Amino acid sequence: MTRQWSARLTGYAVVLFILFVSAAMPGRDVLRLVRWGVHVVRAAPTTITVTTTQDELDGDTSSFEDLIDNPGGAGISLREAITAANAMPPGPRLFIHFAIPDTDPGYETGLPIWRIQPGPSALPPLTRGNVSIDGTTQPGASLVSHPVILLDGTNVYEGDRGLNGLTITSSGNVLRGIALILFWDAGVLIEGADASNNVVTGCVIGVLAPDGNSQPNYYGVDIRHGARNNLIGGSTAADRNIISGNDYAGVRIDGSTTMSNTVAGNWIGVDADGARARANAYYGIVVSGGAQRNIIGRGNVISGNDYGIMVMGASDNRIVGNVIGLAPDRTSLIGNREGGVFLVDGASRNVVGGETETERNIISGNGYGVFVGQYYVPSPPIARLNHIKGNYIGVDASGILPRGNVRQGLFLTEFAESNIIGGDDRREGNVVAYNGLSGITIEGAANQIASNIIGAGADNATPLGNQRHGALIIGDGNIVGPSNTFAFNQLSGLLIKGDHTLIHENAIHHNTRSGICVRGDGSTIMSNTVTLNQGMDVTWDDFDAQRDDCSLVGGIVLTGTLQTLIRSNTIRDNAAPGVIISSGERNRVSSNSITTNADSGIVLLNGANRSISPPTILAVEQTEVRGVACRKCRVEIFADPGGQGREFLGAVDASSDDGTFSFALSGSVLATLQITATSTDADGNTSAFAVGIGVPVPPPVYTLHFPLVAR
Repeated sequence: MTRQWSARLTGYAVVLFILFVSAAMPGRDVLRLVRWGVHVVRAAPTTITVTTTQDELDGDTSSFEDLIDNPGGAGISLREAITAANAMPPGPRLFIHFAIPDTDPGYETGLPIWRIQPGPSALPPLTRGNVSIDGTTQPGASLVSHPVILLDGTNVYEGDRGLNGLTITSSGNVLRGIALILFWDAGVLIEGADASNNVVTGCVIGVLAPDGNSQPNYYGVDIRHGARNNLIGGSTAADRNIISGNDYAGVRIDGSTTMSNTVAGNWIGVDADGARARANAYYGIVVSGGAQRNIIGRGNVISGNDYGIMVMGASDNRIVGNVIGLAPDRTSLIGNREGGVFLVDGASRNVVGGETETERNIISGNGYGVFVGQYYVPSPPIARLNHIKGNYIGVDASGILPRGNVRQGLFLTEFAESNIIGGDDRREGNVVAYNGLSGITIEGAANQIASNIIGAGADNATPLGNQRHGALIIGDGNIVGPSNTFAFNQLSGLLIKGDHTLIHENAIHHNTRSGICVRGDGSTIMSNTVTLNQGMDVTWDDFDAQRDDCSLVGGIVLTGTLQTLIRSNTIRDNAAPGVIISSGERNRVSSNSITTNADSGIVLLNGANRSISPPTILAVEQTEVRGVACRKCRVEIFADPGGQGREFLGAVDASSDDGTFSFALSGSVLATLQITATSTDADGNTSAFAVGIGVPVPPPVYTLHFPLVAR
């Protein structure tokens, strides 16, 4: 045997011997084998087990290994385990498990739980990072549906970092299967720029499981001071946190550098069965202080609180895929008392909902559905560029069962501008139905409503009218359209009080009073279909009626307006006149299809449009219409079966001398129709329809047949 091989075999023997001795001598970091002058380092343990509910700190907390060797007192406490974890250098993940005997004085048989009551100082924060505290490791935890390790903050009244249950100031930590109650500040606090990529999962925060009685912390979970990329909850039922019964908020996310945190899959404001409210006293979730790019959803149930979600002066956050105001079954009512979603005090560029079913929020059974603008601040900044899309507001998850919000489905105050309700296509449209006041109320300027279904179910057919108007527009410069449906609402489809509103390309039908009623000036109503509105003069008692707004009924009603344009609409089969203009002037009605409405096509009342007279049709021939109108007026010619204006045939200017006009007819006008006309003067005042004259029957055409003569 060569010297090289002899040395190699000797080395192998030494290694085997060292391994044997190391296995036989647990509890040592270093085994000194003096005879050979060899130091063997055994890996330090990465798991420690809490064995007592007592809050003591008399063991050796230099490391997990030292604490295992020298626990002191009644055993290893949670305070000692956290302290030892913080003392260990960065490296592999550390695990804090539980195995507290049922003979421990903190064990409560009836629940069952092991109650840990730290105090008077709060538990130390997790500063090392990459530590898991897992209450599901306690023997017996798998036999019940609630966390069995309970942190009770009753005795915590000292602490330079606050009176919190568990505080995280580092990254990569996991809290699982812990119950936290009665902490003066937060059950769980995640704070600071180093607090990132932490997870809180499977915990019960603010209620005492399993009886579900509220045992409030001030905040359930508080994320602040630059904490980022943290996850509260998860995607499975086991990940779900119950965050209910707290004194201020279930979850708070606060601060302009606090960003990209996610709250998903939790029940916030209900009990562990999801059957009853256990309100967080103010907010289910509050996002404040400029916090940004946070995600609320998917899969949260946020119900039973005073306010569901409050985004207060914060921007670029997303609220997606939540149930807000209903139980986890997505149909039973557990409303948030004041409202479901609030974007207030300058909250901007936030998104509520999305284009897919998984992004859709169900916002029903609350006070308000969605509230945007001013709430607390006397003179707040403007809430701008928020996008509310793809939600069910006032119905259950099926989209066709009524679960209305008590007030408006969406309410935008005067401090809400340039927001979008809906979007470019039906995937972005909201269903806004069966709400106790109007479906949508807008007091601010330059907002848009597009592609929504307002007053019908998600099938666009089931009658679920809002209890007042489909939409009430008070602010100026708003846009309604394209592609909205306003149907089955208990008053009008649209009531427009603001100036310069554009209403275009909507379907407005089966509303109890009018399709559209306009009081504001300078609006444009273009390319809408206004049909089958029932023209009922129902009694209504809100502030609109008290101010005598829209006291008339019709397909489209203008009352006291200036310079409103009604162009290229289809206005038919309404149980009232097609267009009524009461007082006001310079209101132009042009190029519409108006037919088979009750009583009249166009009615002018109370000196409207300077009482301009309709044209007089003098003669209708096969190829020509002749008549007289006001001088220089634009005369629009129509054909209709009943003296209104179903088919717009064209226009001609009346003579500046005597008002005569002549219009050439094409050969396509049916003999069953009447020819009617309107006049519009140079200032834009349009008349009612002229008395119709029938199209003459064309003379018969005879064909002569001559016999063939043989030659």
